[in-house]
Amino acid sequence: MAKLPLIERADLDAQGKAIYDTLIGPRDGLSGMYRTLMNHPALAQHLGVLGTYVRYQSELSGDIRELGILATARCLGAPFVWEKHIAPAERAGLPGHVIQQILEGDVATAEMKPVYLYVWQVAQDVVYQRSIAEKTQQALIEEIGVKGLLDLVIACGMYRMISAVVFSFDVPLPESGEPPF
Repeated sequence: MAKLPLIERADLDAQGKAIYDTLIGPRDGLSGMYRTLMNHPALAQHLGVLGTYVRYQSELSGDIRELGILATARCLGAPFVWEKHIAPAERAGLPGHVIQQILEGDVATAEMKPVYLYVWQVAQDVVYQRSIAEKTQQALIEEIGVKGLLDLVIACGMYRMISAVVFSFDVPLPESGEPPF
């Protein structure tokens, strides 16, 4: 089982502490994933800049962003990302029945507004490295614009990368108890 230390602020030199403090910025604290990455503060800083953009500055509305992240987590079977994004999804107004349908993972029987289905499809395309269908791309461009579509693909890709760190180093789940899947 590969693990890296979960770095605390006190473990870092002055430069590392500055990076740690910057990463906390808009976040509620640093999770196990960022604490794992703090074994390489410069790398954590670069990922943190992208993460801040994706979560707090992108063109996406909160419900669309969080749906993309949750759908990515579900496709990957990544309970860490799922657990970290349930509360933000709820705060962003993503309906509970949509979250439940994503958790169940059956897009064929899901009943939700079309834009949500298209976001879910993009997450699957990113996870499985497929080209986005023309119909899906055009529908999303109409709903969220080209910049929004690019932000969605990057958000899904970023959480795919985050999942790689979590899986590779057995980062513990943020909540105790059984994983959701």
